[in-house]
Formats: sequence, C-alpha cells, structure tokens
Amino acid sequence: MIQKGNAKNRKDTKMTAIRHNETIDLLLAHSSVREFSDKPVDEETVHTILACAQKAPTSSYLQAYSIIRVEDPAKREALAEYAGGQEWVMKAPLVLLFCADLHRQEVLVKPDDPHVLHNTELYTVSVIDAALAAQKALVAAQALGLGGVPVGGVRNETEKMARLFDLPEMVFPVFLLCLGYPKTVPPQRPRLAETLICDTDRYPALPNEQQLADYEEEVRQYFLQASGGRSDRGWTPRCRYAISKKPRYEVDNFLKKAGFMTENEPGER
Repeated sequence: MIQKGNAKNRKDTKMTAIRHNETIDLLLAHSSVREFSDKPVDEETVHTILACAQKAPTSSYLQAYSIIRVEDPAKREALAEYAGGQEWVMKAPLVLLFCADLHRQEVLVKPDDPHVLHNTELYTVSVIDAALAAQKALVAAQALGLGGVPVGGVRNETEKMARLFDLPEMVFPVFLLCLGYPKTVPPQRPRLAETLICDTDRYPALPNEQQLADYEEEVRQYFLQASGGRSDRGWTPRCRYAISKKPRYEVDNFLKKAGFMTENEPGER
C-alpha cells in the first residue's frame, strides 16, 4: 500500500522501521521549491554548492558535464520562455544549467577510437554525470537551508539554448537547477510504495488493481488540496498528459547535430 504521513513517520511494508539522522531526515523531507524569498545567495554558499556537485560519482573519471551559472536577466527571461513560462527561472537567486559534456574529451583526451565519443554509451554516461552532479548540488543547497527545483522544460528549445550560451558541439543542455531560500515549501507529493519500485533479484511487480486505485486516489486528493480544488487528476492521467504534451522529438535532431549518438560502430584512427 502507499505510505502516508510525513517522512519521519513513514514505514515501508517490508520494513519495521527507517533509521534516522540529520542527513537521512534532510533527504526524506525533500519537496521541490518554486517560490523563493528575496534573500540573496552569497558567494561562499554558491561555491560550497558547486564544490559538492564536483564530488559526485563520475563514470570512468570522465567528469563529462559542465555547469553554467546564469545571471544575465535577458538569458533568464529567454530560459523562462523556453520552459513554457516557468517564472521561478527568473526569480530564483541562483540558476545553474547542467550540461552533458563530451567536448572536453573530444578536444583534450583524443581517444584511440574516434567514433567512441559519438556512441550511445558515452552519451548516456554524460547525461548521468550531469544528473548526479545536479543531485549533489541540490542536497548541498538543502543542507545550507536553501530549496530548489530542476527545470527540464528548457529542452523545449535545445537549439535556441545552444545558441544562447554558445555551446560547442558535443554539449547537451540537460536541465536547469533553480535554487534559493524558500518563501514557501509545498507538501511532499505521494510516491509509489517501495515494493513497487524495488524488489530482490527480479523486476518489481506492477501494482495490482487495488494498489493502483489507492495510489490514484491519494494523488488525486493531494492535488485537490494543493490546487484549492482546481485539479483532481490522479497519477496515471498526469503522466499521460505530461508525456503527450511534451514529447520533444526535436531533441533527437539536436543531439545528432551536436555529434551525440552518430556512431555506434568502432572506427579507425
């Protein structure tokens, strides 16, 4: 069944208890923050967040990502427009653009196989590296009293993003991370039960009819309350809407133009 209540009081159906300490409670309390106070984020805090991002795990020590700190109001306005009018892109005190980046490897490393950087595996590595660094940055920010939200809507306009930031080939703008001191913190959105996400030695089972119905109702009630009665869709209708509204087929064209996933056979130097 779907777990209810705040993070500290949740119990998994397979576990009798969850261990707690300051770090665990910080992680369990996560909620995306989109409304920020006017308090600025000082430089020491910014560099602390970036230092933590750089300590993220990185496949084969490639460090295949780059971060662009966005301060120019005109660029902020453009990004908000690309993301479909997400105003927190303009209002957040700190906005970081995380990019999957194989440009450094192409220029500096010069691998023996000239095709390898252009295959699907290395594209996957670079996106994972960027995501891991961003998650470390978000947790560090939360530990310092900030909140934030990733914004993937900027991928609506990947080519415009590349021009806006003069991105070289083999760089893909994955998402923004908007950070600041919270003005309001929304309640946590309900998650699927752990047993539907994780199993031992096999793929987790899909929810049965009753489990899914219970979860749909919990999500529906959450959004009814959060929206003041304006929205009552459950989980699967929300996912269906998001997938249908934002297919972003043009991202594939951008990736190929940028040099990603154009070679999946070994080449000769």
